[in-house]
Amino acid sequence: MSRKIKFVKETPRLNVKFVQASSGKVLFEIKDRDWMNVGELFTDHYVTELMRQTYDAEYLSKIGKIIVVVAADYQQVIT
Repeated sequence: MSRKIKFVKETPRLNVKFVQASSGKVLFEIKDRDWMNVGELFTDHYVTELMRQTYDAEYLSKIGKIIVVVAADYQQVIT
C-alpha cells in the first residue's frame, strides 16, 4: 500500500509580510493574525498608517509599490 503525503497547517495563526514590489525586500512583518481579521485590518488606510509609522517620509517616497503577503506554515504529514 502506498503512503499518502499531505500538508497540514500547523496553526490557525498567520504572518502578514509587507514586501517592496520592485526588490522583493521584506519591509516588515506582523505575526500572529487569523483569517478573520486579515481582511478587516488591511484596508488602504491601515496600510498607509502602518507605513507612515514605520518609515519617515523621505524613505517612503523611495519605496514605491508594496505587496502585502499573508503566509501560513504547512507541515508535511506522511500517512
